Parts: sequence; structure tokens; C-alpha cells
Amino acid sequence: MPEPPISPNDVLVRVAYCGVCGTDLHIFEGEFPVRLPLVPGHEFSGVVDKVGQRVKRIKVGDRVAVDPNINCRTCYYCKKGMTNFCEKWEAIGVTRQGAYAELVAVPASNVYRVPESAPLETFAFVEPVSCVLHGLDRAKPKRGETALVTGLGTIGLIFGQLLKMKGVKVMGSDLVGHRLGLARSMGFDQTVNPAEESTADAIRSWTAGRGVDLVVEASGSIKAIEEAIKLIDKGGRIIVFGVAPETATLTVRPFALYRDEISLIGSFTNPNMFAAAIKTVSSGRLSVKELISKTVDLGHVETAFEEVSLRKGIKYLVRPK
Repeated sequence: MPEPPISPNDVLVRVAYCGVCGTDLHIFEGEFPVRLPLVPGHEFSGVVDKVGQRVKRIKVGDRVAVDPNINCRTCYYCKKGMTNFCEKWEAIGVTRQGAYAELVAVPASNVYRVPESAPLETFAFVEPVSCVLHGLDRAKPKRGETALVTGLGTIGLIFGQLLKMKGVKVMGSDLVGHRLGLARSMGFDQTVNPAEESTADAIRSWTAGRGVDLVVEASGSIKAIEEAIKLIDKGGRIIVFGVAPETATLTVRPFALYRDEISLIGSFTNPNMFAAAIKTVSSGRLSVKELISKTVDLGHVETAFEEVSLRKGIKYLVRPK
């Protein structure tokens, strides 16, 4: 592909690593409407190759991670600080050409320098970590609480680790054995496979019959959200983080929400969390390299998509060069 042109306020990044996300798979399978032709890829790190004439803060050679969400900063929602609802929202790898390429042009305002203390493959996790930090901000977990994380892919395993850092006791739920084992190795207090045992029984036994204080639904399963209402304690919160089909519907008893003061809370992207995510990844306290199942070149992206769809691994990285 030809080198992407850059505007005076843009930066050209030579991509080091780009994570494979479920959104990329949905785009590839035609389930996510985009304008073609499109190069996907939005979870990435790299090195600055060129800078536009007006760019002062970023220099050639800087190691960087890039926030893919581009907002206008002038619309109604941006002025309220709700940049994830920007009325002119764009995203690298979704509405703009993305990082499954050697070079990608991005606005300088979305580029963040990263420290030398960790390899660039680690900083390919900044975008998903930033989304999880927003979810935690919405959930407001407290030390000593109990939490159930359903769906132990990249997001669920990051959620569990960060909840543990906040002093929360965490149970993880998944249908795949190697994911449960990885969760235990990362410090989850309990794990459960719903295909082999009753999650409700495991929760009751673990919480003296009360239910958990928080459920993080990270799989996109409608059934998991509906069951979460039965597993939550009075005053509990349910974070709807996993992406369910757009037309799917829930069956919910409003009386249960009312009587037990249960909060259903959505969490969408990563507003104002990217710098905090870089600090979190740089700290070394969060295990992200252990999440990497395989690194592939651009010629094997389709193979990575196939393995992701079969849930063979956790996180696949693309290394363009």
C-alpha cells in the first residue's frame, strides 16, 4: 500500500503491534457496517515516522500508543465531557484507515508517548485497558466487595485483575477450561464453568447466600445479563460491557430492580481514560503479556480471525513488519 498522506495536524505512525479485537472480526464478516475499502485495526502501538507541520508535542522516533476514538471537542456531548458520544465521532480502523498496516496516519491529539520501561507489544493493550478503566469508573467497586466476571477473554481477565487491585474478591465464569486456568493464575479467587456446575449455587456458597455486589458481563451474552439479576445482592450493580447483537432484547422483572435497588449500567469505550491506561500498563502490576496467544504477520490475519472465532486463544497481535 502507498504511504498514507498526513495533514499538518497529523502524525504518521509505523505500527509495531496491533491487537485483534472482536470488532475487527465483525467487520471482516460483514456484521459491522463500514465504508469499504477499509483497513481495520484500532488497538496499536508503534513509533512515530513523520509529523505534520503544526505538530510540536510529538517527535519522530517517539514510542507511542494511539487512542483510536476521535472526537470533535465542540459538540454538545464533548462539551459535557461525554466524548464517547461525540456527534461527529470517528475511529481509526472503523471509519478511518486502521493499523493492520505498516503505516497509519492519525491525529496528533490522539497520540500518547509511552515509556521505555516496557516493550511495545505491551502498549498494544492500552486501548482495551482504557475501556476497562471507564467500566470500573462506572461500577465504582469498593474494597471488600465481591464480583462476578462473566466471559474471560481479554476484557474479562483485565477486569478481574484490576478489581483485585482494588481489594475486590473476584469469581470468573467461562465455558473454556484454559481461560479459567489463566484466571486462577492471575489471582481470581474463584472460577466456575456454567456448563459443569451451577453458577447460582457457586455464588450462594461463596457469598453465604447473599449474592455478589457486582457483576461485570464481558461476553455479550443476553442469558448472562438476565442471570446476573438473580445472582446480585441487594443494592448491587451490573455492568453491561460485552457487546450483544444490536437487535437483541432482555427479559427483566422491573420489580426486582425496584425492590432490590439493582443498577443496570452500560459502559461504552474509553472517554478520558487513555493516559491513565498507559500508567496502568506501565506499572507492571497488570499481566498483559500472559494474555498474548500468538503474534502473526499481515499475511496471517485471517488465520488469527478464525482462531479468535473458535475461542482458541485470548489475544492475538498483528505485527505488520
